[in-house]
Amino acid sequence: MSQRVILSIGTKRGLFLLESGKGRKRWELRGPYLKGWSVPYAMIDTRSSTPRLHASASHMAYGSTTLSGGIAGRKFTQAEKPPEFPKLNPKSAKFVKEYGIDKENRVWIIAPGHAKQKNVLFAGTAPAGLFRSEDRGKTWEPVTGLNQHKTRKDWNPGAGGQALHSFQIDPDDPKRMYAAISAAGAFRTEDGGQKWTPINACVAEYVGAPRESTVGT
Repeated sequence: MSQRVILSIGTKRGLFLLESGKGRKRWELRGPYLKGWSVPYAMIDTRSSTPRLHASASHMAYGSTTLSGGIAGRKFTQAEKPPEFPKLNPKSAKFVKEYGIDKENRVWIIAPGHAKQKNVLFAGTAPAGLFRSEDRGKTWEPVTGLNQHKTRKDWNPGAGGQALHSFQIDPDDPKRMYAAISAAGAFRTEDGGQKWTPINACVAEYVGAPRESTVGT
């Protein structure tokens, strides 16, 4: 059992870490790290003997990217090739403009790959897209099977924008993965990301969702 518990906390004013022993009776606050950056999401990858911090971050001058570093928080390195954010479809672009919905590029989530793929990470973005890294966050490549899905024309923004906000890998099968998009619903792949199937049957549609579509929840 681990002798330390560390929580990563992303804020608009940088990244903070809360650390405690396994009893969790007292906590030490460290930070802020990544000063000047807004940090929507941060996670600690413990799949290898050397845990790594991975954070999504936005900067008014440097844009949106991912950064990685040791759990001491002293040094972070920006991705050499960050995710290339997808564009909103015309219908979505009109919708966000009409209702003033957030349309900024950002990485919403960073998720570890399967336990057997220790160098693999996944990132979900806004506008909605899924990206894969095979070098622990140095470079990111699009998962085109989802990013260019035939239903993309019907993906609409939720109230917080259009984002791939959740991602999960089946612990028993690294080729089976799940992704959730606002507002397109959930998708599943059985082949490692080449083909994706909407899995929204019996889920209530939002008002104004496209008719005769498998997305829109």
